[in-house]
Amino acid sequence: MSTNDPSTVATETPAAENVDSEKKTPNTLVDLIFDLGTEWATYGLGLAKSALEQSAKTLEKLANSIDALKKQLASKA
Repeated sequence: MSTNDPSTVATETPAAENVDSEKKTPNTLVDLIFDLGTEWATYGLGLAKSALEQSAKTLEKLANSIDALKKQLASKA
């Protein structure tokens, strides 16, 4: 058979997909729990990042408001 034979390519592709799906399927309960924990940790870290970014935006707005108030008080003094 040549390497360009369509039947060879067709049989190799599903086998490669099966290997990928086997890697994603946990073999034991411990693997499943570990994978679940990893997913939850990833999700939690994403939420923490969003919360910190929002807090930073809020603090920046507050700092700008305080600076504007400082300038108003300085101009009246």
